[in-house]
Amino acid sequence: MLSKFSTKTDQLLNSVVTKLIRFFNYEWSGALIAIIVLSFAIELSTDGRPFLHISNIMTIFNNAAAVGVIAGGMTLVILTAGIDLSVGSVMGLIAALMGYVASFWGVDPWIAIAFGFMIAVMVGSLHGMFIAYWGMPAFIVTLAGLSLWRGIAHLSTGAVATPRLDDTFEYFGRFNPLSWLSDGYLNNSLPEFLMPLGGWIESLWMDYFRTFQMSGLIFILFFVLLALIINNTKLGLYIYAIGSNSSASRHAGINTKKYHFYAYLICTLSVALGALLFLGRAPYAKSDYGQMWELQAIAAVVIGGTSLFGGRGSLWGTFMGIILLKLINNGLTLAQLETFWQMVVTGMIILIAIGLDIVRQSKSPVKIKQMLFFTSSGLIFFALIHPISNLFKALILMYEGSSMKALLESGVKLSATQSQRLISSDEISQAQLIVSDNWGISLFLSLLIVMILSNCFYMKKSWLQINTIVLSILAIVVLLFNINISFPIIALSAVILLSTLSVDWLFEYSIRINNQSLTAKNQS
Repeated sequence: MLSKFSTKTDQLLNSVVTKLIRFFNYEWSGALIAIIVLSFAIELSTDGRPFLHISNIMTIFNNAAAVGVIAGGMTLVILTAGIDLSVGSVMGLIAALMGYVASFWGVDPWIAIAFGFMIAVMVGSLHGMFIAYWGMPAFIVTLAGLSLWRGIAHLSTGAVATPRLDDTFEYFGRFNPLSWLSDGYLNNSLPEFLMPLGGWIESLWMDYFRTFQMSGLIFILFFVLLALIINNTKLGLYIYAIGSNSSASRHAGINTKKYHFYAYLICTLSVALGALLFLGRAPYAKSDYGQMWELQAIAAVVIGGTSLFGGRGSLWGTFMGIILLKLINNGLTLAQLETFWQMVVTGMIILIAIGLDIVRQSKSPVKIKQMLFFTSSGLIFFALIHPISNLFKALILMYEGSSMKALLESGVKLSATQSQRLISSDEISQAQLIVSDNWGISLFLSLLIVMILSNCFYMKKSWLQINTIVLSILAIVVLLFNINISFPIIALSAVILLSTLSVDWLFEYSIRINNQSLTAKNQS
């Protein structure tokens, strides 16, 4: 009886470990885990502001749409081991000229949209020709394009904003495809058989359907269509082959120049679609749109598990990568943190994503543990953002106030901006209170981050166990005494740290499973 139970337990364990190994072999596994973990952590950390509500999820999709489709096109370029640093500038050029010719030349909006896609074909063809056929480095060509196309956008439009855009553009952005059902129900103009559906949508409009927009729908359909093309045509097959080994692909008879060209052309066409989706949600067009979007697009691709060296990755990974970035932005906004912190957290997520890619390739238990340590400390940093932000703002406020007061007393005439730094005694008292409330938490969490990261260099099991115990106690104390630190994030960090204790065992177990399967095959 015991032997049967033991056999079933071993089989179950083998199945779980095998499925875990298979799951983590997918490039997008890290992005999916990050989305799930951060979603629940933010949901539990945002007091009274629902994060996982359907209307907020739709908002995330809408916000991700424009830069997301650009990231989709960028995926094809990076799969060929290339790069396109000009997508932000090209987006600004196309968006500005679409709006400009529609507003100042009186061109029909549909013709203006077609004009924007014609520009995309021209730009993409130039990039493809220089890179694929002339052999110029993609980095240099697109870096030049980053400046060139932005300059042309400013020169051609005078760097001025257009008047309010025609409502036609809204069909690609903020237009709600369900609004006709809601409006028809209210106006009693729907056919009889659609009235129940219209009434149901109207009853749930404010809670669920008001944030359902065309931009989010087009975003999803774009990835579905592009994934079908890449996964089921020779275009996708050859792009992966070129990225894996361009020379071998050429010797195999693949026209590598042509498919390199196609990658850059599709990327620029996706930029045109992104520009259109953005104009659909913007009140006017301007040539400074799309600044730093190239970094967001590349970040989404890398976070989604696509290798910068080409040949490995997927569009669904990119899809999850951009959702993760916008999820972070949305969550930090709900947590009422400054926009600049979103940039800091995004940078950390990119580092973690690249680390996951390195770990996946190395298949080393040491590197996996180091990655888990970095992730655990990153979550503590996430909890540290709020107190340390308040602390430094208060300290800077007091220092600037005292410095300006000293200058004023010495007879120096202060400028308008310097005078704004003078603070009253009440403001000083308030700043001192903020410092006293936050310095202890900030110091403790900072030391905790250092302690966790020290495991990367001092990999002793006893030291790791001490770290895990300290973090677990902290999580319990935070929960019991309602200390101003996010409990879900601290608890999650402790779980990740605890999981490092099982890494070596999992590796040994997976090797044993692999050896057993090889032995069984040889015997058969």
